[in-house]
Amino acid sequence: MTTDVRVMTRRGLILMLRSPMTVAMAAIMPIILLTLMSVSFGKMVLPGASVGEYVQYAAPVFTVMGVVFGALSTAIATQQDRTSGFDDRLRVSPVSAVAPFAGRIFADAARNIGSVVVVTAVAVAMGFRFEAGLSGAVLYFVLPVIFGFGIAWMMVAIATYVDSAETAVSSTNALLLLLSFLSTGFVTLHDLPGWAQPIASANPISHVAQAMRGASSGGDYAGDVVVTIVWAIGLTLVCGLLAVRGYRRRP
Repeated sequence: MTTDVRVMTRRGLILMLRSPMTVAMAAIMPIILLTLMSVSFGKMVLPGASVGEYVQYAAPVFTVMGVVFGALSTAIATQQDRTSGFDDRLRVSPVSAVAPFAGRIFADAARNIGSVVVVTAVAVAMGFRFEAGLSGAVLYFVLPVIFGFGIAWMMVAIATYVDSAETAVSSTNALLLLLSFLSTGFVTLHDLPGWAQPIASANPISHVAQAMRGASSGGDYAGDVVVTIVWAIGLTLVCGLLAVRGYRRRP
């Protein structure tokens, strides 16, 4: 199985290099949102604060959004392999059922690293700073990639059961938007309406953003790191099982 996963990962990286816009789009959208929201709404969220201070608060969620919405391309690629006949050829070959999914997700992890680096570079240009030392900076870059690994498994699981790439994207895009905006990434928990606060508290994106915020600026963030890792592991196990089961049952 290791060889199969390695081959599928290499294929995913080659396809990604042939379509550089796939990598670029994962970073362009959060960069646009980071710029517009920081300039337009930063002082409304944090009265009296500068643009740089709002960027220091909100940059983590924009970085996570680049990873999360980049995973939509994972669902599209999974569907394209189904409709192009590539999966059919694999199914009659001695290839592990996990390898096509795992290889694609490992390749997408490389895209996520690039997205995190680019969005963070723009945030630094706007005033974001790492104030908690090297270990915090490393954790800041690692956490969204770990979370993105679990989200990618959710995407391939959905794509395995739906009939088209359009359905895969439309069924997940709204969910990802709700998770992003009903979180503490853009505003503090107390600034959200009362009905939204319990949702934001349980929202995994809130925990990822808070953990990254703590890693960059200091504070007590160990609990949020644990919750982020638990979510990533849970999504990987549950959605990975569903994806492989759907792959094997498909006629």
